[in-house]
Amino acid sequence: MPRCEKCGSAATVEIVFSTSGGLVAVPKVQRKKLFPKYSYMTGRACTDCGAVFDLRLNEPQKFKPFVNYSGK
Repeated sequence: MPRCEKCGSAATVEIVFSTSGGLVAVPKVQRKKLFPKYSYMTGRACTDCGAVFDLRLNEPQKFKPFVNYSGK
């Protein structure tokens, strides 16, 4: 079981970020598109200090086309 990155506690749980539509990550270049590429996110949380860490995209491959994009 991973330890908390902030306090070192072993009391951590896997979490899924959720809202009514799901909390998603969108590449900045796609933020104004009608149907942007997106991925749901998961992570871990410490039940002792409340830190949230180890955030992960569930489908990181969807973001590969934007790796070398340098727009603002």
